[in-house]
Amino acid sequence: MPSEPLPVKELLDDFDTQWNASNVVEPRFIEVTGSTNDPLRYDLNVKDVVVGRPGTPAVDEMPIGNWKYGNRVYNIELEVHTNNNRQRLYDLIREIRKLCHARIHSLTNFQRIRFVSFQELTQQQVNVWSGLVSVQLENSAILLETT
Repeated sequence: MPSEPLPVKELLDDFDTQWNASNVVEPRFIEVTGSTNDPLRYDLNVKDVVVGRPGTPAVDEMPIGNWKYGNRVYNIELEVHTNNNRQRLYDLIREIRKLCHARIHSLTNFQRIRFVSFQELTQQQVNVWSGLVSVQLENSAILLETT
């Protein structure tokens, strides 16, 4: 049986290889793999950062027809951080959105990449601009595993 795909890793790896640094300087891509109690440390003086983690729910599956097939959606959250300025944050978001649209059918294990939303985070941070991007990787009308 084939392995279950790792959506966050595949998306971040694709972004890392396809990023156009002439549009905006390439950030550092980090996949969160530890517990939420572990502090995440990065130096924004070196590079901007995009932190990827599974969204909630990580996978949403909806059977269709006779329940042999279904639609599966993998939710991903990307936290984007910069200490440059708000314009840099929006330029990073634009590049992420552009990659989602340009590479909509490019991932091997997923039929579609969908940019869902962007929310600017404005908690008591001084000279740090952050945002939360929601992305979905979709597989439609796929055969559901029974064995």
